[in-house]
Amino acid sequence: MLNQLIRAGRLDRGFYLSLLYDREATGNAVLVVLVAGLLSNLRTLSVAGLAFALLGALFRAVIVSGAVWAVSTYLLGRPGDPQATFRMVGFANVAFFPLVVGDPGRAIGLLALLVAALWFFMALRLVASVQFDLEHPVTLLVALAGMLGWYLTAILF
Repeated sequence: MLNQLIRAGRLDRGFYLSLLYDREATGNAVLVVLVAGLLSNLRTLSVAGLAFALLGALFRAVIVSGAVWAVSTYLLGRPGDPQATFRMVGFANVAFFPLVVGDPGRAIGLLALLVAALWFFMALRLVASVQFDLEHPVTLLVALAGMLGWYLTAILF
């Protein structure tokens, strides 16, 4: 699992390609999403707050995966497995691990959020490239759709 986290964080194309066919990695992807949700909400001391953060993280991953998959398949006409998209987006959530650094209201927290958002954006571009065989300008559109889903769910949750 640690090796998978490192490879996902390094945006290793080969690792993301392996997620296309590794159905057993779905559980690990869910675990990465939950850990990212937990780390970014450690300031919440209540059990209910942490439970809500974990549910919000799962919901966010589903929405982002759905946005990436829908734009790629319906708008761009590329075939793709939504479960593989979820696995890839799930592992891309390793980008949110730096959010453990601090409060978003402070400078270090805002810097961590900026780094995480850019890292996640690059991971979504990689997902679009690997799974849907898309090239540079089009991967931007797919990644922006995923980021829009992330942003909207971040506002709601």
